[in-house]
Amino acid sequence: MTKKSKITAEQIESSLAEFCQQLKKSPVKLDDVPPGWFTVAQLAEEIGKSLCITSERVRKMVKDGAAERKDYVIQLEQRARPVPHYRLLKKV
Repeated sequence: MTKKSKITAEQIESSLAEFCQQLKKSPVKLDDVPPGWFTVAQLAEEIGKSLCITSERVRKMVKDGAAERKDYVIQLEQRARPVPHYRLLKKV
């Protein structure tokens, strides 16, 4: 039977520091959003409706096949996140 070695606090701190350094060096890849794709916030502003109303309408359009949804990684304030974007497929 082999004896398991114990991990010391120093080893954990060293590994954590190295991991954090690598994480800082690794940039987040942002997607290029093609023309014709919009977020719910952009659509709501354009049509002058609330985010809630616009979101409901867009979801129904996707369900009915009039629009499609795709997530793109974009910069939001200080974070990069996948955000749903929508594109019109046919006139309603």
